[in-house]
Amino acid sequence: MSDQILSRREFLRASVLATAGAVIASCAPAPTATPVPTIAPVIKPTDVPKPAATAVPAAPTAIPPTARPVVNIDWWTVAGADVGNQADQEALAAEFAKSPAASWVKMKQTFLPDDGFSEKMNAVLGTGSGVPDVTTFWDAGWFPQATDLREYIARDKVDIAMYSKVHFDSRCRFGDKIIGMPIGVGATIYYYNTALLADKGIKTPEWGYTMQQFLDDAVKLTNRDKKIFGATMQTRIWRAEMFAFGARPFSEDGKTVAGYMNGPKAVKAFEFFYDLAQSGAVPTAAEFQVLQTGGTGPLDLFITGRLGFAPLNNGQFQLVDKAGVKFGLIHNPTVAGEDVITNGWTLQIGIPNASKNKDAAWEYLKWFTGEPGQKFLMNRGHDFTPTIPALWASHPASKDSRFQFFSKILQTRQVWEFSGRFPYFSKVTRLNQELYDQIYLGKIKRSEIQSALDKAVPDAQKMVDDERKKLGLS
Repeated sequence: MSDQILSRREFLRASVLATAGAVIASCAPAPTATPVPTIAPVIKPTDVPKPAATAVPAAPTAIPPTARPVVNIDWWTVAGADVGNQADQEALAAEFAKSPAASWVKMKQTFLPDDGFSEKMNAVLGTGSGVPDVTTFWDAGWFPQATDLREYIARDKVDIAMYSKVHFDSRCRFGDKIIGMPIGVGATIYYYNTALLADKGIKTPEWGYTMQQFLDDAVKLTNRDKKIFGATMQTRIWRAEMFAFGARPFSEDGKTVAGYMNGPKAVKAFEFFYDLAQSGAVPTAAEFQVLQTGGTGPLDLFITGRLGFAPLNNGQFQLVDKAGVKFGLIHNPTVAGEDVITNGWTLQIGIPNASKNKDAAWEYLKWFTGEPGQKFLMNRGHDFTPTIPALWASHPASKDSRFQFFSKILQTRQVWEFSGRFPYFSKVTRLNQELYDQIYLGKIKRSEIQSALDKAVPDAQKMVDDERKKLGLS
């Protein structure tokens, strides 16, 4: 399990920002959306070796609902755009109560605070007592304690092909097991303030927009006297911005660190962030700390017109619209010769192994993450996009150019195609966080980046070896 407790919001910011979906108010003005060419379907990278295969348990015999005793189940959730605000989730529960399964499955929602969710889950999973029957399994350290759902999927003939393949495969599979079902999709998108760009005579970003163009434009947009910044520094590393350089912390098979974490592409990625930090286009670390203390992050800076580019997400269109800021969208900036890559996500909902009510929990989970539940949330019109592509055509925002842009970037390569295959990804990459922090603080020279990465390799390799051994990987 991770040696650092993160809130769900912090986790999604790290792999993603903590929202999913995109619904645009019908009265909202439609800002510029960058034209996007047709993109070939994502090719899934070669799978890493899996743990020793486990046989699928014999499928339980389905019992007619009329023969079932009433079972009470507990669903742990967080109010927010992951699944919907509290009102949306309560409405979802009321909708489930109308379903046939509700004749014997009585579902209780337990809303936990975002910052307390991880701590609570760690506590109950550690003891096996007091576990929920249905919950989010976003922390890779929890995966071994999730029920393998293959038997239920086979018994009820659930077609998992209805889900977005890259999201299902990267988040719901653990070895040869299926430890969750996906709910909602989201992605980081770069918003740009069209008024600020026009004022400086900067060309609107187009598909293929590069990291160097981004840096150059961010510098031009900055007016430190007016506290207007071209961009901000990411607070965490090894996200799409680093993947854009072709950098990876270890090899495609997840075994080798040397030549990857300290390889030429990784060095270039860290050097780029050094250049960005030194460019004057971003708040200094001290300035950003003050801004954060005042509750002013990238979103707040953007909606007050003080930020040129902001890595936000598809669930924040309405917030920016309400602020009256005109904006356009562009993919995560890329590097010549490399694929456009996106920081996308889904949440996987599963059943803890320690649950005493697995059959009943499955009935709710199947409904919730299936078409009935996801379509219901989508039609609520509050920042939710299903993990089921067949529903996208009927999305309330399907005619909006912003939603169309979001749909297109979901077809680009995704960070989770790589990172989602390795439960130890976050633990290993945190070894580089200190270097990144030193870069932002100006406490390291550009020429020292290579040696700093070299020094991290032995510890990272040992960590990879140890984690793979724990997971039964060769």
